Amino acid sequence: MLVRVASVLLLAALAAPAVAQQQSCDLAQGCATGLTAPQVFGIAERYAAARRFADAETLLKGLTHDPNADYRAEARFRLAALREAQGDKQGAIEWLKALLDEKPNAGRPRLELARLLAETGDESGARRELRRAGAAGLPEDVARVVDRFATALRSSRTIGGSIEVAIAPDSNINRATTQERVDTVVAPLTLSRDARATSGIGFSLSAQGFARGKITDHVDLLSRASVRADLYGKSRFDDIVMTLASGPEFRLGGARVRPAAIAQRRWFGGDLYSESYGGSLNVLKPLDRVSQVEGELTLLQSNYARIPVQDGLLTDFNVAYDRAFSPRFSTRVSIRATRQDAQVDFLSTDSVGVDLLASRSFGKQLGFIQLSGFRLGAKGRDPLFGATREDKRFDVTAGLIIRRFTWHGLAPLIRVIHTESDSTIPIYDFRRTRVEFALSREF
Repeated sequence: MLVRVASVLLLAALAAPAVAQQQSCDLAQGCATGLTAPQVFGIAERYAAARRFADAETLLKGLTHDPNADYRAEARFRLAALREAQGDKQGAIEWLKALLDEKPNAGRPRLELARLLAETGDESGARRELRRAGAAGLPEDVARVVDRFATALRSSRTIGGSIEVAIAPDSNINRATTQERVDTVVAPLTLSRDARATSGIGFSLSAQGFARGKITDHVDLLSRASVRADLYGKSRFDDIVMTLASGPEFRLGGARVRPAAIAQRRWFGGDLYSESYGGSLNVLKPLDRVSQVEGELTLLQSNYARIPVQDGLLTDFNVAYDRAFSPRFSTRVSIRATRQDAQVDFLSTDSVGVDLLASRSFGKQLGFIQLSGFRLGAKGRDPLFGATREDKRFDVTAGLIIRRFTWHGLAPLIRVIHTESDSTIPIYDFRRTRVEFALSREF
């Protein structure tokens, strides 16, 4: 009920004049019918009132090519309203995104987009748009309503998810060293072909889904499932991870809180590699109109099918800070600390990592770059190599989402990932470059 009230207040605060102003149309600029743009808007409005939606849309789509940018924006805003009136919220979202591609500082359309994203289950997307709107600046009366909306924001969608499929040429699909022979405390060890760096072209599938049920008026039961599969022509390198999580979701002091029970399985080369069971606690808190902080603690008991001495408790804690500097530019900074216990010291590890992500939209394109640094240390000396494992790993990722060529909701994505790992244990020392040509969609 709180979210519904906040939505109503938000819409009331947004009941401001639309983007376009009532200006006359220059006949020399293409008014072949002799009608001005305001007159065409008036006819489209009468068609919409008479529920002649197709006729209204035809007129408005024509105005999306008008030389006047304000008229183009007004036409897209009204097309979004028509799509929503017909129950097509996803269509409304696409028209609002098209408007904002050209006019990123348009406050009312961005807040309308945030509302629709929340109603269709994309809470993270809704929060992102609210931060972008805050970065653009809002009138104080609207900003106060938006603050209440952000505090009460929770997805009302009962089912949803996302999917990404990719073709990925990879210089090192098994993350292995290029060395053919490594020194050990016994004698030099010749590595098999599978234990050395192997290139290949893979097919990747990443899918997530959720289902939501109401426990009380203020508490939901949120269940999630995800699968990540990297598949190759050489099936012995196939890597598949499936995760299930379920638990309540509620608000506490303006923060969204999600405790969950987790079960996870991983298969490598077609065989069971590991099973993990445990739980997590996720807390997300908006800090102001342009930023938020999110933290998560995860505890998993991991059991390894082929290496039982590696069985142990995994403890992972990460915290991320998101900030929008403008409607087009945003960043994320995250820190992660992980401990993997095992039955022997040389397989027990502690690690810490830092991740920096920046994204910038350019019209219908979104570019991003991500820099990651990671350090891992074992608790004991490896008896085979006579050294304590210490890894230093660096990742650079750059990508481009090309929404201009969206097909049935699938947006093309190009992503390049380069990894360098330096280790005191030679089999963990590797280089890798991976290029992904993907299509992704949220639904």
